[in-house]
Amino acid sequence: MKRDKEPKEIVKELVSKYIKAKPTRIRLKLNYSNNSSISIRGNDLDETVDYHNAIDFTSFANGVLEAYREAYGELRTIPISFREEIYENEKVSLDLYPTGSAGVFDIFINYKE
Repeated sequence: MKRDKEPKEIVKELVSKYIKAKPTRIRLKLNYSNNSSISIRGNDLDETVDYHNAIDFTSFANGVLEAYREAYGELRTIPISFREEIYENEKVSLDLYPTGSAGVFDIFINYKE
């Protein structure tokens, strides 16, 4: 991936590439060596892309949310707990669950269509 792009744009482009396959989980994993990997999983979908710089949790979440807003329309926010939020509309629901101490940010997706 190109390094001159903002992390949010890198995430958005990657997710947009696989969004039609309806992934059910998108995961950012930060490694101790300041590298990141993004896994996109679902039915007949299992892709992992390594990025040689850290992608922060905010850029990851915003990139995923922007890709889903473009594909599925505006999403409303439902706060669940201190760390967890759900973004949804009548077509899709995204459950954002960051685990900062483990360096993992999971987004679980449910499709309503």
